[in-house]
Amino acid sequence: MRPEAVIFDMDDVLCRYDLGRRLRALSRITGKMPRDIRAAIWDSGFEDAADSGGYPDPEHYLSEFGRRIGHDITRAEWVEARRESMQPWPDMLELAAKVGSQARIAIFSNNGPLTKASLPELFPDVTAIFAEHYHSFEFGTKKPDPASYTKLLARMGLEPGRCWFIDDKRSNVTGARMAGLGGHHFRSRDQLEPELRALGFET
Repeated sequence: MRPEAVIFDMDDVLCRYDLGRRLRALSRITGKMPRDIRAAIWDSGFEDAADSGGYPDPEHYLSEFGRRIGHDITRAEWVEARRESMQPWPDMLELAAKVGSQARIAIFSNNGPLTKASLPELFPDVTAIFAEHYHSFEFGTKKPDPASYTKLLARMGLEPGRCWFIDDKRSNVTGARMAGLGGHHFRSRDQLEPELRALGFET
């Protein structure tokens, strides 16, 4: 039976996400070394904490981001660097739109509050296709924790067995399956399309 809803990860499914490009952009903006920015934000556990709900509003998150890197970064600068790291994949956006004409679609991404608040600026193509986009910070835990999917589906008003989840990380697909969803480990559109057709979608 065709799923009622198909839920997509964002980075490395609908666009290419390049942390190196983001670090270099932040370096140009702040004058700090990329390795020092990475240590302060990613290696320190700050970004994981933000993805898990530790900084529930954009202002608090941005203030702590700036404090940790030693630069009073503006929202516009943060958005500029995040956007530079994202290269949209038109073929996957086209496929998502086709699926969206046949079922409910949503995004579920491991991200904090500023990504959610800024998504129309960061990735306008995706907000034009997806009316629903959810981010892990909203649920106080992140993928692959099965509880993150359970909370997501409660928010959406859906039963797990009627949903299908797509993610580039195998562990995240495993977590979704543990929560009762169907799942696909994404590597390419060519490998995804046959599974969608087998589920009853026209691609």
